[in-house]
Amino acid sequence: MLVKNIKNAVLICSILVTSYAFANNTLSEQEAKKEAINAIKQVGGTLKKHLGSEIKSGGVVQAATFCSEEASNLMKNSAANLPQGISIKRVTDKPRNPNNQATEAQIKVLNEIRADMKKGIKPKMVVKKIAENHYQVYKPLYIGKKCLACHGSIENRDKKAYSIIKAKYPNDKAIDYKLDDLRGAFFVDIKK
Repeated sequence: MLVKNIKNAVLICSILVTSYAFANNTLSEQEAKKEAINAIKQVGGTLKKHLGSEIKSGGVVQAATFCSEEASNLMKNSAANLPQGISIKRVTDKPRNPNNQATEAQIKVLNEIRADMKKGIKPKMVVKKIAENHYQVYKPLYIGKKCLACHGSIENRDKKAYSIIKAKYPNDKAIDYKLDDLRGAFFVDIKK
C-alpha cells in the first residue's frame, strides 16, 4: 500500500511539474531574437541568393525583372516553411509593392531607427515585446551601392531596369534613396 501511495504521489508530482513547465513556457526576448534571425536567414537568404544570381547572370535589368515578377512569390513560398506562429514580411514607408506598406506602428519603429541613425547608431535589430509570448522583430534594410541602380535618384537609376519596375509598379515610392539610407525592414512576428 505504501509503495502504491508513493507511486501515485510521484505520478501526481510529475504531472504537476510538467503542467507548470508548459504553463510557464514563456518566450524570452533572446529566444524571439533567435527565432527571428532564423526566419530572416531562411527567407531573406533565399531572396538574396536568387537576386545575386540574377545580377550575375543578366545584370540589373534581369534583377529588376526577377524582383518585379518572382520575388514576392519566392518570399511567400520560403516563408511557408517557417515554424508555426512565425511570419515574416518586408515593410517600408516608401513601398514599391503596395503589399509592403508599413502600418502606423511599423512606421513608428522605422522612425525610431532613423532617429538612432542620426545619433550615429545603426541598429542591427529592434525587438518589441507586444504581449506574453508575442514579439515583433525588425531587421533594418539599408541601401547598399548596388541598390541605387533601382532605388536611387534619377541620375543613379538604371533607365532600362527602372522602366521594367515602373511598368509593374506605376505608383512606386521606393526611389531617391542615398547610400546607407534606411529602406525598410524585415518584420518578423512571433507568437508562441
